[in-house]
Amino acid sequence: MAEELNNISLSTKKSFRIDGDNSRIIYLDMSDMNILVRMEETYPEIQKLAVDACDRIAMAKTNEDDDSPINDISEILKDIDHKMREKLNYIFASEIADICEPTGNMYDPVNGEFRFEHIIKVISGLYANNITAEFKKMQTRVKKHTDKYTSKRNSKSRK
Repeated sequence: MAEELNNISLSTKKSFRIDGDNSRIIYLDMSDMNILVRMEETYPEIQKLAVDACDRIAMAKTNEDDDSPINDISEILKDIDHKMREKLNYIFASEIADICEPTGNMYDPVNGEFRFEHIIKVISGLYANNITAEFKKMQTRVKKHTDKYTSKRNSKSRK
């Protein structure tokens, strides 16, 4: 007979629906402070890929009269988008790229920025809000434990 095991949940992941679409749910660990490390090491790589995509598109436009195979450029652009998606997923330690943008490209322009920048800005804001709230909770908890010591010290210094 197998022993029944109790489950302990240590997960800090939260789910978020994208654009109100119930088929587009992402799961993020909102307490993951290593996102900053992954962002710092990966963001420049994504920017470089975006510039490369723009250069390829510009090159294709200047060679419109040329017999250059458009398929070569489209394959390169697909590869760039794929690499950008992998890096975005790595930053957030979650499979978010295809869920956040199932049809477009990560180098598409959105409100004056690349799509990957827009996604990072929006999702990073979630982390910032959560981390601020968590630190406030920690301060409140620590204050509750230290008040008894600091209030005694303050009353002695007044005498």
